[in-house]
Amino acid sequence: MSIPSKTLSPVQQDALKEIFNIGSGNAATTLSEVVHQRVLVSVPQIKISTVEEALSSLVKPDLPVVCLVNIFVGDISGCTLWLMPGETALAFAQECWHKMPRAKNEAEFHFGHIHLEISSVLTESYLNTLGDMLELTSIPSPPLMLSGPMQKVMGRILNEYARFGDILAYVQNRFRFPGETGTTSGYFMMLPDAASLQRIMTAMKVDGA
Repeated sequence: MSIPSKTLSPVQQDALKEIFNIGSGNAATTLSEVVHQRVLVSVPQIKISTVEEALSSLVKPDLPVVCLVNIFVGDISGCTLWLMPGETALAFAQECWHKMPRAKNEAEFHFGHIHLEISSVLTESYLNTLGDMLELTSIPSPPLMLSGPMQKVMGRILNEYARFGDILAYVQNRFRFPGETGTTSGYFMMLPDAASLQRIMTAMKVDGA
């Protein structure tokens, strides 16, 4: 594969979708056990674009969001993002707090603790899948929480990421949580740096596809 090429061959697309589909399925199963409710997950979207293209594709740039960022390093490096609209993030965390065993032992509700744990669970599930299937081991950092308008938050993260190259490669999943008052959605993104994407492709034997 040629990075920073802005295209992936059909074989590369299918290979990435297959492994990240397994990762997202594992993440949904683990997350369901953590938050004690049903979790649905979309088919992963694989995209390569510039920072400007990624930011211009945001549906609601002014929407307030809460975003957790995990940096990971090792055989592959990059970051993951767990993002939820601010208007639902608090209510969702409160609902989870009443269901999560560890949270029940805490004397007070901690909004950040809930989303920090969700972000960590998702990140570790994806990295564990890559480790189990491709023998690529990475260690995540503790999550960093950001909040504000989506364009500002994503711009800060993606522009920092762009230090490693002009082209972004990312996997995106939508996680849905059906509840009594409706369905809440959050978004998970995994952004390996260019060298790491190359290693993933090489390990999957599709780097020359």
